[in-house]
Amino acid sequence: MNPTHPIETHGRPIILIGLMGCGKTTIGKLVSKRTGMPLLDMDALIEEQVGMKISQIFAEQGEAHFRMLETALLRYLAEHPQTPPPIISTGGGVVVRPENRQLLRDLGFVVWLNVSPRSLLHRNIRSSNRPLLQTENPADTIYRLWAERGPLYKETAHRILNTSRTEVGEVCRRVCALAERFFAHR
Repeated sequence: MNPTHPIETHGRPIILIGLMGCGKTTIGKLVSKRTGMPLLDMDALIEEQVGMKISQIFAEQGEAHFRMLETALLRYLAEHPQTPPPIISTGGGVVVRPENRQLLRDLGFVVWLNVSPRSLLHRNIRSSNRPLLQTENPADTIYRLWAERGPLYKETAHRILNTSRTEVGEVCRRVCALAERFFAHR
């Protein structure tokens, strides 16, 4: 793969956070292709390590157990820097634990892909892969999660991108530009 726009990150990853359906994995793939940095999808890696789908982990072992798995993975990444550094696509609730928020900030450059609850609802309404939306009223759940987690994303992020009405290619370009500026001053 020949990246079109490599970024000097001083060995640190670019980390994407935000609610489910905000585009972390999609944007992560585009940034990976553009920069040549590998994509590390935390949810996919946890599924592979545990041998269960996220929805199954939630159903059988609970959300608290899943959050513990996220923390363990972040600690591992902090203690074992990857070469080359990856683009990390996180799970939507990774910021719930205070330890995770600090680990993320210390690990690399964190970008919150902020999407309005209305856009999130439109993007997620038909998804059966979102354990937290398997409720009688997914709209209420999205609005509640957005209200609860918004301040946590803001606390964790080095930069915030509102992506509700932005085309994915433009979001990719903006993430790369923000990362370049961030790492240029480190």
